[in-house]
Amino acid sequence: MSVRREPAIWFPAIRAGTGADIFTERLCDGLKARGLRAEIAWLPHRAEYLPWSVAAPRAPAWANVVHVNSWLPRRFWPVGLPVVVTVHHLVHDPAYHPYRSAMQAAYHELLIRRRELNAIRDAAAVATVSDYVRATVASFSGRKQIAVIHNWVDGKKFSPDPCVSSSSNGGFRLFMAGSRSRRKGIDLLPAFANELGPGFEIRHAGGRQGGVQPVVGVTELGRVSEDELIREYRACDAVVSLSRYEGFGYTALEAMACGKPVVGFRCGAIDEVVVDGETGLLCGIDDLDALGKICRRLAGDAPMACTFGQAGRGRATSIFAEVRAIDAYMTIYQSLMVNDEGRKDGCE
Repeated sequence: MSVRREPAIWFPAIRAGTGADIFTERLCDGLKARGLRAEIAWLPHRAEYLPWSVAAPRAPAWANVVHVNSWLPRRFWPVGLPVVVTVHHLVHDPAYHPYRSAMQAAYHELLIRRRELNAIRDAAAVATVSDYVRATVASFSGRKQIAVIHNWVDGKKFSPDPCVSSSSNGGFRLFMAGSRSRRKGIDLLPAFANELGPGFEIRHAGGRQGGVQPVVGVTELGRVSEDELIREYRACDAVVSLSRYEGFGYTALEAMACGKPVVGFRCGAIDEVVVDGETGLLCGIDDLDALGKICRRLAGDAPMACTFGQAGRGRATSIFAEVRAIDAYMTIYQSLMVNDEGRKDGCE
């Protein structure tokens, strides 16, 4: 006889220092805030590429659903429990290929491709963070049943602060956040700053601060804490993204939650977050001339910038509210729970 229980979710996860870590932590915290039992079992980064060197943790007796990243080796999947897989962005998407190094491409093809394909095909349920990623995953795997659950933002933490002023030198301050990678457009930053010219200030957070070649008009902040990140969002006039590929667009969402307009390239899922002409302005990938014109237009029209910021705040706290995402994941978990008698413990 089946025994009805509340979902109790276990997250075996590799600590990789990426946005996937933050996603797992936020989801786990959100579930616990709903009164559900949820726990993360962090594995060292080497578990991704040397899985046999890491002991497989045993699923706790209380867990009835497991939630993993699509790159987690099968060694760490428990036997006898339904597994939910979330895909954040698909590195096998041809649109992503121009922005990986030869070493990354080899790693993805030789180690990750088969692992991720099997994870997507074998999981009890698969979720993606955007419609764009859903389409790439469906094309890659042939799987039809894929849920789209957008990432979310804490609207209380990421929020406007009218007491915080923007640039102190009278210029238009742009804030940019992201890793120092070609995918994030870091190679375009010097040319972009030159395109803007005087009257603009760019502050960039992400990667290591030391050893970075100085760029006129750009202040490198290096890695920042969450509190510092929020202060930068609040103190800027607009947030710029030079990213050429986005599975979601979390920086854009955080900016909107803080009441700031977003400018950048139309790529991947970015236009699922930013509504062009309503919460920001977008242009073609690598079109720095168009991006410069967009920025000058925004800098010269304070009412429009304010309207975009207000609209972005409303969109971030409604469409991308935490309650919607947690509700969606709970619906998946509840549909997959096994009964007490059918439970099998252990790991492969």
